[in-house]
Amino acid sequence: MKLKYVLPVLNILKIEGLSSIMKDWRSFIRLHFIYSAYESGLLKELTVPCSKETLIEKLKVKRSETLDALLQVGLAVKELKYENGLFSLRGKRSKAIIGVNGDLLAAVIQANITYYSDAYRNISERICGAELGDDLNKIGDVVARVSKITEPVIRQFILNIVRNKKSNRMLDIGCGSGILLKSTFESNPNTTGVGLDIDKEVVRQAIENISGWGLSDRFRILQGDIREIGNQLNDSFDLITMNNLLYYFREEERVDLLKTLQMKLNSSGVLALAMSFNSRGKDLGSANLNLVNCSLKGLTPLPELEETELLLKDCGFKKIESHQFLPGSTFYGIIAHNE
Repeated sequence: MKLKYVLPVLNILKIEGLSSIMKDWRSFIRLHFIYSAYESGLLKELTVPCSKETLIEKLKVKRSETLDALLQVGLAVKELKYENGLFSLRGKRSKAIIGVNGDLLAAVIQANITYYSDAYRNISERICGAELGDDLNKIGDVVARVSKITEPVIRQFILNIVRNKKSNRMLDIGCGSGILLKSTFESNPNTTGVGLDIDKEVVRQAIENISGWGLSDRFRILQGDIREIGNQLNDSFDLITMNNLLYYFREEERVDLLKTLQMKLNSSGVLALAMSFNSRGKDLGSANLNLVNCSLKGLTPLPELEETELLLKDCGFKKIESHQFLPGSTFYGIIAHNE
C-alpha cells in the first residue's frame, strides 16, 4: 500500500462500530455462501475434489461465470480451497453440512436465509399494516427439519413421564416423522396410540417409518387438524403430547382445544407440552422465533409461561409442573395432570 493511502484507510477503520459490523458481515456472507452451495449441490459434489469443468458438467451449469463467482466467494470465506486445479471443501461448517447431522444444520441455515430473513426484511411495512407473510404452507418441511434440534430434549422429557407405566395409551399431536412414538415405545413397551399430523406428506412418511420400525400394530397415524378430527378420536389416553404447536392456535381457540384434550385423557392422564415461551428479550432464540411468528399468517406471538399455566388450570387440569430445559432459556416443558 502506498503511504498516501494509509491515512484515509486508518480514518475509515476508526469509524465507530465499523469493525463489529464487518465481522457480522463476514458471517452473513459465509451463511449465504453455504446456503447457495448447499442448494445448488456444490457442497455435495465437492466431497471429492473437482475441477471447475467437472462441476459445470455435474451441476448442469448454464452460466459458468455465476458458478465461478460462487466459487470465488467460497475461497474468500475460506469454506473452499483450490489446489492443483481442483476445488474441495475446507471450512468446518461446509464439511459439517455434508456430515452425519448435515440435514439438520442445512435446515437451520435454510430457515434463516429464507423465511426468518423475510420477516426482518419486511418488518417496516408489516408493522405499519402491510399483509403478513403467507408462506406457512410452504415452509413445513424446513420447520420440521429445524425442530429436530430439540428432539433429544423433548424425548427425554417425555420418557421421564412414561417410564415404568403399566398403561401408556398415547396421542402425539404434530407427530412429524413418528420418532417420538418410537422412542416412547422403546422406553416403555406398554405404549400404544395415535400419531396425528396436519401435513399429508409428513403423514405418509410417518406411516412408512412406523411400518419400517415394525410398530404398525402399536400405532395408528392419522392426517388432520386436531380442531376438526378431535371428535373422531374416541380413545381415552394416558398421555397426550403437543410440542412446539400451541402458538399455531389463536388465543380464543386455545380454551376449547385444551378442554377437548383434557376430556380425552383418562382420570390419571397427563398433557405434555414442550415449546419456547415469550422471553421479553431475555432469550435470543425465543425472541427471534417470536418475531417470525408475528410476521406470518397462521401463527401467533409466543405465549407467556405463566399465562399458559393459568390457562391449563382454567381448562380443568389439577396440577401443573413446569420444567426449564436450559438455564437462561424460555424453552420449557409443561406437564398438566388430570388429577
